Amino acid sequence: MTKLELEVKLEALQKLLGEKVTEQTTFQNQINELEKQLEDLNKPRLTSKQFGDLHKAIENAIGSFDFDDTGNYSIDFGIDYSGKVCAESFSFDNAGDLEYEIIQAVEHLFAEAEDDNQKNQ
Repeated sequence: MTKLELEVKLEALQKLLGEKVTEQTTFQNQINELEKQLEDLNKPRLTSKQFGDLHKAIENAIGSFDFDDTGNYSIDFGIDYSGKVCAESFSFDNAGDLEYEIIQAVEHLFAEAEDDNQKNQ
């Protein structure tokens, strides 16, 4: 083969490879969309208003939680090399209380439905 023939063949193969990559990307996007649809198939449906109410309930629950209450935190103090008091560790201990507040706010938005299993028993 001549140099020109090799260059033409190389260029054709690179073009085919580019098309296959584009095709593969398209297929992968379709697979991802179908997987999401399959995952969402059995999820309960909410309207935009219901989603808005849910977001507002969560925001209100977090907003009304008292993050300024020092009893919600564990702080370990120490003294650094210059003799200044410093916080060596700081942790939020009452995540469970915050979770409870959020759950309570969300529960006020919904009525609990019976499972199909509960109806058959």
